[in-house]
Amino acid sequence: MSLIKILPEYIEHFSLTLHPEIDFVSSSLQPATSLTTGSAHLSARPSKCFKNLIDPAQWGENSYDPDSPGVEGYNEEDYAASIDLESMSRSAIQAAQDGIDYDLSTNLSDYMEIVNSSSQIARNSKRFNVVRFDPPYSFNLNTAAKSIVRNVLMPFYISSYDHCQFVYTNYHTLNFFTSSLVPSNSAMIYSNAQRRAGEDRPYYPTGSFTIDFYINPRYTNDTGAEFKAGTVMHLSSTFAVSLVSGSKKDGDGNASSYRVLLQLSHSADVEPSSINLDIPNNTRSYPKDLIFVTPDNSLHRNNWHHVSIAWGGKNVNNGTGSIWIDNNPHTFSIPSSSILPPKHISSEALVLGNYYSGYDNEAKFFNTTAYGTEGFFPQVPGLTDDPIFFKFDHPLNAEIHDVKIFNRDLNGDEIKQNVESGRSNIKDLLFYVPPFFVKEARERNVLITPFQTERKAPVDPFNVNFSFGVGGRLINLENFSREFVRGYYPRMWHLTASTLDYTVMDITANGYVYSSGSTRKRNLTILPNDNGRFSPDFNLLLSGSAKTDMSQFTNILGGVDLSIININKMLTTGSTMSLIPDALAEDVAGVTPTDMGTIDTSTGPVLTIYQRTQDPSSNEVTVFDMSNLFYGNRILPGSLFITDPGVTGSGGKVRISLKDNGRGGLFRADALTTHPAWANVGTVLYNEGVAVVKSPHIPFFGKDMFELKCKGEQNVHMLTVNIPAGVGMFNSSSNPKFKTVSASLDANEYDPNFVYITGLNLHDDNLNVIMRSNLAQPIKKRRSDEFLIKFKKDF
Repeated sequence: MSLIKILPEYIEHFSLTLHPEIDFVSSSLQPATSLTTGSAHLSARPSKCFKNLIDPAQWGENSYDPDSPGVEGYNEEDYAASIDLESMSRSAIQAAQDGIDYDLSTNLSDYMEIVNSSSQIARNSKRFNVVRFDPPYSFNLNTAAKSIVRNVLMPFYISSYDHCQFVYTNYHTLNFFTSSLVPSNSAMIYSNAQRRAGEDRPYYPTGSFTIDFYINPRYTNDTGAEFKAGTVMHLSSTFAVSLVSGSKKDGDGNASSYRVLLQLSHSADVEPSSINLDIPNNTRSYPKDLIFVTPDNSLHRNNWHHVSIAWGGKNVNNGTGSIWIDNNPHTFSIPSSSILPPKHISSEALVLGNYYSGYDNEAKFFNTTAYGTEGFFPQVPGLTDDPIFFKFDHPLNAEIHDVKIFNRDLNGDEIKQNVESGRSNIKDLLFYVPPFFVKEARERNVLITPFQTERKAPVDPFNVNFSFGVGGRLINLENFSREFVRGYYPRMWHLTASTLDYTVMDITANGYVYSSGSTRKRNLTILPNDNGRFSPDFNLLLSGSAKTDMSQFTNILGGVDLSIININKMLTTGSTMSLIPDALAEDVAGVTPTDMGTIDTSTGPVLTIYQRTQDPSSNEVTVFDMSNLFYGNRILPGSLFITDPGVTGSGGKVRISLKDNGRGGLFRADALTTHPAWANVGTVLYNEGVAVVKSPHIPFFGKDMFELKCKGEQNVHMLTVNIPAGVGMFNSSSNPKFKTVSASLDANEYDPNFVYITGLNLHDDNLNVIMRSNLAQPIKKRRSDEFLIKFKKDF
């Protein structure tokens, strides 16, 4: 044995930062007993060979048997009925010596069967999953977790991360899609009726015009079915703009490219699906002579494209106009001086997301009966019933935003400006739907429970009373659909929620919401925008209520930010009761999420969930919580990616993917084009392993299934101690059985004396062993040999 002082120059240490990749897939559709893909084991290398042991003393008082197998499941009766393992061994040996056959197979087979059926040790069977939860209806552990995130962690990181508070960005799209779970005849209908005799209709382009919008054809046809033409906007006998398929297909044979179909004047009354797209422009005969289509494969699936249709009139460029797609013009020619219909034809409804086909009076959509309950604006006096002889049969399958109609033709530079940014003024505009959230809306019947309504003008992004009262999720779609030029609000055709007028047992608020295709589609009509090519101008909001009421556009520090929607304090302190016992609170509250009883509407709703939790912040959030076994020190910024492949209520059609921007912000990232990393829909706390989806427009994000990918950040430190074994050192052994022998049988051995080095101990100043290493194979050390042994430790 030799003692060597370890000098500083003998020590090497360095660290590596590793980034392990995590891919976690979870699904509530799987059986409860199935394993979740990507779960983390508590034990780094779990082995099924390790079993739980039991103490034989537990079989009964004073019955301990030192020869018991000690395996879980091998009880006293089993052991008593079998042969003692030690006795079997002795019997087998004796039988072998006597030349007699002895069969151990039966007893050993029984024993091993019990061993194999025993459970593994708890450490090996323990797994950790990514926990996803929605805020509960009463105070429990998840309520406390949400409160800690909102009141402790977010304020702590607010100076380091983007929008690290209960706010989300006011940047959205209008989402139109079809599935078996939602109606295909829904639409947003804006009034084009004359307000006064002799006035122009509000959305009539009297001469030249420009129709301008962004579109993303995210959705394709179902396999085996054709892609049906879907209309972006339609003003009968004036214009219709539709999305039609191109010739390019994907591997399943579904459309993956598209074209823009433009119909003007009388040709706008031809159903888009009946048009032969192969006929060249300007070669069709009346009444299809003013139908134009862009070249094949002009647009691509899941790409954001800017479309601008400009025409300067008969006397500009010889009546030639252009359909601009991403700054690439495609010309068309109109021989007329105007696209307006004759004076005896009244086109009184501008439709978004579908095509109006019929011969009933369109003004009936804005009748006084519907006006009293649905909150659109304006109404048409003297009409009380909805139209009958019509249909909406060309639903759009795409997302659109920044929809504008100009009363003049824009030049190339102005169109390029529209590609890059929004507008803060309404000069030269006839129609503008960004869509932005606004606090103002018209009075309408608003649900309190599935059975009761109250009349009010909502000022929040979602139905607050429905959420805090009975735990239901319902978006205030009207607050996102304001047309900024006229201040009009559309008729939400088949996109509204109505009360139940029949008895239903054991219904929940969300059970009611998702039992109706209209409310399912209503909740998914506004989605976070992932178009990174465009920057909206939020100063447009100053033309509405934001000019005088900034309460919804302030951050946690009180600063005004028109780009955000504050969901931190959805209720006033006057909405809560003083703390009272739970049993009494249930009696006072009356209606609850589990008991949709009668509510006294004269005093307003009793917000049961708020009374229980005392939390006024939005409950329309989703929280993901990861154990640090997944990521180590922290989640690597910029690496988190969460996907819900089929958002609840969409029938598997709406996919939402969220990515973090490296600064603590989550943004939508589904498009194949560039994404807006600044458009916040959630927050990720890298050091805590927590992500919060704050946007209420992704209801129950990840509830049915989600996939989470990220990289961790883990430091691995390595210490290397260089131990010199010089000449004349390590020459003796303290082993009492040590004998001096020659290092070899060679007669010419020059240094016969040697020792074997079998291990090393590292001591502290008091010679306490702090680390030990055993060599896999002893090292032969002669007096004249010189070695350098490297002692490594990772931690």
